[in-house]
Amino acid sequence: MFRIARARRSAVANVFVALSADGITGYGEASPNSFYDETAEKVSHALRGATPWIEGLRVRSVADIERLWDELWARLAPSRAAQCAVDLALWDWLAKAEQTRVSALLWSRAPAPVATFCTLGLSTPEELESKIDELEGFPLVKLKSDQTADLDPVRRVRARSRARIAVDANGSWAASRLEALASSLGTMGVEFLEQPLPDSAAREWSAPALALPVMADESCVTETDLDRLPALYSGFNIKLVKCGGLTAGARMARRGAERGLSTMVGCMLESSLLIGAGAALAQETKYADLDGAWLLSDDPFDGWRFESGMLLPGDGFGFGAEPKPGVFGEPDGAAPRPGSL
Repeated sequence: MFRIARARRSAVANVFVALSADGITGYGEASPNSFYDETAEKVSHALRGATPWIEGLRVRSVADIERLWDELWARLAPSRAAQCAVDLALWDWLAKAEQTRVSALLWSRAPAPVATFCTLGLSTPEELESKIDELEGFPLVKLKSDQTADLDPVRRVRARSRARIAVDANGSWAASRLEALASSLGTMGVEFLEQPLPDSAAREWSAPALALPVMADESCVTETDLDRLPALYSGFNIKLVKCGGLTAGARMARRGAERGLSTMVGCMLESSLLIGAGAALAQETKYADLDGAWLLSDDPFDGWRFESGMLLPGDGFGFGAEPKPGVFGEPDGAAPRPGSL
């Protein structure tokens, strides 16, 4: 029988869950995004409503977690973020109970370091120069783009960096310009282009293949979206908080591999806990974009270490991440209090 504790963290309003049973505590996290009509308040409300059922769960195997996923969704819908938090806590708890790492439960091996894209947001020319300096020596760099489709930042990074580059347009480009823009990016050796068109335009795209691979993000949110993935895409980005946790994310990764699609695991602004969960999934994806905790000034969890664009596994069992004192309102060394919010 589990006891559930909840905590919220601001200014990035993420919600954390602690599930305790048999002297073991598993941790989960939700990083709600308003684009998907998710907020910390809605996540907390969903968790409060499902707490009695969650506290009655018994988990002894991966099969138990996978079986419970649909039942959990029936109680937490429409909040995939809330489902992500509980699903992660169950994986973390089970791995700790078996004194192993989550990656061993998923893929039958210990976690390896993960090379991650580090994102350069929209910037003035002066800001961009400083950001390029900050990422010197990093292996993977992603640049954000907007409706202007200005490729000059890509040229400037390419001129100064040996990193592999990707471009993420967040669905802001016009279909009429896509072929020419993709051709230019291909000439610059860009690794892939992420979500160049709005989802509606992506579904209408019927032109020949572009000059570089195209990855879906907003066009592939949950597992059911794989069945209707537009032909524009040769791969997709998995975000655990959007699809409902590690259980769903692992299914998406396996199905993508079966279909010969490239897969990437991405993130929002997240602590080292959710990044650790993403890193467990990234053991079997082609790409990782897991710099979310690196961007936080005050990470509430200790876990995977970030060094020059590489994520290095933390110590311990589960996801390899543990809360810093006070995250759940407990004094140093105390277990999370059930029901705290």
